[in-house]
Amino acid sequence: MTTKDKATQLHRKVNSFILSCVDEDGYPLTKAVVPGKHRDSLSELYFCTNTSSNFVAAISSNPKAAVYFYRQTLRWQGCTLKGNMEIVTDMSVKAKFWQGKFKGAYEQQAYTDPDFCVLKFTPTSGRYYANYTLEDFAL
Repeated sequence: MTTKDKATQLHRKVNSFILSCVDEDGYPLTKAVVPGKHRDSLSELYFCTNTSSNFVAAISSNPKAAVYFYRQTLRWQGCTLKGNMEIVTDMSVKAKFWQGKFKGAYEQQAYTDPDFCVLKFTPTSGRYYANYTLEDFAL
């Protein structure tokens, strides 16, 4: 099994993701998010947040970002992906990632709410950790 395959398996199992980018002052900006409801591959990852968030403002200025996800079992597994984040404006994509549980967070209670934002992350490289070993891989 390749390192990318191991990272893909981990990506499909975990339910918490940490996103990081750089704010306008050059400092790291980090937030925890739940994954998008579709996790097809590591080539494109999607996350939902608020358009009004500091994170979206930072991504608007600098698309460089990192995503970290992990699983804490008897042996820790984790993966960091580096790449670029973009704000999705395609309404069909926003509709695809909308979930009913989001209704309480948005005035319009729908994917059409201007504060509902979908972020698309396209990684270029990754670092997978398991069994006290680091493995770098390209995407």
